[in-house]
Amino acid sequence: MTHALRRSLFLLGCLLAAAGCSDSPYYRVEVTTPDTITLLPGESSTFDITVARVGEVPGQVTLSLENAPEGVTLTPEVVLPSGQDSVTVPVTLSADANVPFRGMEDLLLLARDTGKEYASGYTLFAVVHDPPTAQPDFSISVEPRQVDVYAGGEGATVVTVTRAEGFAGPLTFSIESPTKRITAEPVTMLADRTTRQFLINTDRSATRLPAAVRVIATTEDGRTATTGLTVNVR
Repeated sequence: MTHALRRSLFLLGCLLAAAGCSDSPYYRVEVTTPDTITLLPGESSTFDITVARVGEVPGQVTLSLENAPEGVTLTPEVVLPSGQDSVTVPVTLSADANVPFRGMEDLLLLARDTGKEYASGYTLFAVVHDPPTAQPDFSISVEPRQVDVYAGGEGATVVTVTRAEGFAGPLTFSIESPTKRITAEPVTMLADRTTRQFLINTDRSATRLPAAVRVIATTEDGRTATTGLTVNVR
């Protein structure tokens, strides 16, 4: 059985559990979390997850990461105690230095209520980029590293150049995109400058998922430095 089929059957089981194992048609568990987290190999990101129940107040609810790819962890497990309406917990998503995948992976957060034999699944997207590449005399970074944009719209990030060893020449910024529906017009940073706004464009038909894009800075003699940017299309 393929990995994709196993995951589909598991999600179907979660949905059937959510729909059929509660004796109240109004009871549900709600999870509030960022939809996308961007990482480099060896990095961690800390954010809040809120778990709340709507309807009855039965047993303890636990939320954990069920289908973590190799090298990815989420800690700690989130616990909503029995009788409590909601809880907010800071959690950390980590990618170890040898994480084998690049790009986007969909992660399954599974909430289980032991008092009602209830389970419900929620999706969290993890995007892992290759580490930046640099030249001896310059490197680049982007802020924000994740741009949220509605399909058909544009988002902006700021490219910062760290110059060294007397390099003061102009640079042209472009992107390497996994899809023709995410593009950017090349722009040039003038000599001696260190920051430049960079616009990312999306087509209205772009898939509503995060995409791992590479920002490239190129010198007049063709040397390049790169860094990763997540374009989160909604």
